[in-house]
Amino acid sequence: MGWIKGEGEIEDSYKISKIAAHVPDLVVYSTLTNDIPYAENFHGVLLFADVSGFTNLTEKFSLSSKKGYGADELTRTLNSYIGEIVSHILDAGGDILNYAGDAILALWTVERVQLSEVISLVVKCSLNIQDQCGVRETEVGCQLKVKIGISAGKLSKVIVGDEISQYFVVIGRAVDEVRLAEGLAVASTIILSPNAWELCERDNIAIDPIENERAVKVRYIKREPSFSVEKYQDSIGTSVEHDKVTRECVRRASRLMPNAELEKTLRKYIMKTVLQKIDDDQPLEYLSEMRPATIVFVNMQFKGGESDQEQCMTIHQAAIGIGQQIVKHHGRVNKVFMFDKGCTFLCPFGLPGDKREDESAHALQAAYGVHDLCQKEIRSLKIVSVGVTTGPVFCGVVGHPVRHEYTVIGRKVNLAARLMMHYPGAVSCDSETCYYSKLPAFYSNELPKKAMKGVKNPGVLYQFMANKQQMYDHLM
Repeated sequence: MGWIKGEGEIEDSYKISKIAAHVPDLVVYSTLTNDIPYAENFHGVLLFADVSGFTNLTEKFSLSSKKGYGADELTRTLNSYIGEIVSHILDAGGDILNYAGDAILALWTVERVQLSEVISLVVKCSLNIQDQCGVRETEVGCQLKVKIGISAGKLSKVIVGDEISQYFVVIGRAVDEVRLAEGLAVASTIILSPNAWELCERDNIAIDPIENERAVKVRYIKREPSFSVEKYQDSIGTSVEHDKVTRECVRRASRLMPNAELEKTLRKYIMKTVLQKIDDDQPLEYLSEMRPATIVFVNMQFKGGESDQEQCMTIHQAAIGIGQQIVKHHGRVNKVFMFDKGCTFLCPFGLPGDKREDESAHALQAAYGVHDLCQKEIRSLKIVSVGVTTGPVFCGVVGHPVRHEYTVIGRKVNLAARLMMHYPGAVSCDSETCYYSKLPAFYSNELPKKAMKGVKNPGVLYQFMANKQQMYDHLM
């Protein structure tokens, strides 16, 4: 799959490690006895690495695709680049929380008194990433580049869901700050959030100030970080049995011993499409393809001032309600993450095993149902916005041999995310979704054009207005 160091590590392991490869340590080593939902406070350092060039790469490979050649080559190119970035993070003791399309969020969970040393460690890790992976040429002429934001502080791990599907989210000011820091970065640069700059060993990190910002740009580090990565890695997962963990092992969870209770829990975090391949002992490469799909992004903005427990309950209620609406219409909840001071759900329709002729209509119905449910039943939300798009996307397992995820990447994925943010409070969609849904034109109102970052010529955009009963009658 175009992966690097650590490939044999997962191939020789027990099935539970192949499952754990799709889930962060934060979940793998959670207490299994806690009632769900729950929130747990801790201190940590976050690294957010955003890769530019993936969408162009996806488009190029989709044009050159000859009977699946495009998807295989694309997977190899993506995974050799992302895998290298992730190797640096794992070597520094980081935990990959999630892959959101073309971005990676990583975490170092530490005691408060260790924050300053660990920020130095994460800065050093980021400098290594920029040194080795800052700019990468590809065989189809697209350049891949990475920009990095770093934040630190108090965080909360939130575990939500039901007996069938569970999700984790990390919440807290540091999550908002790491996104803002990355937003201030340009390709090949590293930005420290205001809180990370407050907490770090200032005499050890050379920086440039940023005009009118409290965040700073990292230039270099003066001396090697003093924090012991080996001791830190040895302290992780001590309550769970592992099989011969050596210094060469890049992630302890790749050496888990069989554990029926833990395996049953971890399976709840992984999409059925992926579990089937693991259960059948089939290579995950079989999941990599360019395919037409409909993408639904849901964003919930909180009113503000909620405690972590209140946010936890809201996300839990939403995850169950959204999950039911999406699955009822043959879609999947692929990711849940905090974004722009709100909680975002990425829900693809038309994945392997879910393909239907009328998936665009079902996706719109699900989007409308989700919007309706969140507005009427979840009182602590300020606003709910949904973006829906249809077109070719790359679907596949992206990452590193010991830590990877099934994800969707492409221009239409980016557009759905932009619609969700630029048309707040609406169910917005592109013209392809309207066309393929075959729904009467009076269900949609044309939206005013808006400039959206990274989006050229999105075509005519619509607000979907149908009520549930009309919609249901049409689909019968």
